[in-house]
Amino acid sequence: MCKIVYVHVPKCGGSSFAAALRLRYWTSQAQVGFHADRVTRALQGDARIEADYALRQKDLHDHIASGTRCITGHVQANLETLQRSDYKWVTLLRAPEERFVSHYRYLQRHHPDAGRAQTLERFLSTPDAARLASQYLFYFGGVSQARAGDLTAAIARAKATLAHFHIVGDLAQPEPFMASLRSLCGWGVLRLHRNSAPSPTRIPAELSTEIAALCAVDRAIFEAALPERLAA
Repeated sequence: MCKIVYVHVPKCGGSSFAAALRLRYWTSQAQVGFHADRVTRALQGDARIEADYALRQKDLHDHIASGTRCITGHVQANLETLQRSDYKWVTLLRAPEERFVSHYRYLQRHHPDAGRAQTLERFLSTPDAARLASQYLFYFGGVSQARAGDLTAAIARAKATLAHFHIVGDLAQPEPFMASLRSLCGWGVLRLHRNSAPSPTRIPAELSTEIAALCAVDRAIFEAALPERLAA
């Protein structure tokens, strides 16, 4: 079986897929994740997130160096690592506006925070909204929107990184994604199932313009990675 890295962007429907992959590679697989005890409590906000993801990046590189055959997780990807490794890199994306709303609602359900705006409408005007709305920039461009010194360069970097992925799937079209994976690796994997949220993700019509503006950076990255959507 081919060696594979699955970059799991939050709320892109990939949890069940990642679990299925690790089951398939049961004897040589790893999940890279958050370890609260490894990040100093003195760090807060973006600095804490960046420190956490730097540790995840180290874990990813360690697994690649040791030859772990299947690596999954919420990890950033960069062009240098892709070009230097002999792994097949795979990810699954989702319409950025839907992903953003789903991410906010997930946090409200599973990680409630008194400091976070309690309604989506109010959240849109907070500094954290731009971070949540630009996860593709963070995962593939290496930086959050608010901390990108050169946003144009960061967007270009994210597009270039995704262009070197072996498979970039679209959550709205799971069958072509699974077919591409089977063709790439030459074996069958379990079907992709979306995680069940309490209700389907819907973008409130009255907030759609503001949400679209927040997600504009990720929309540009998404459309570059999946150009066939523009012709649909």
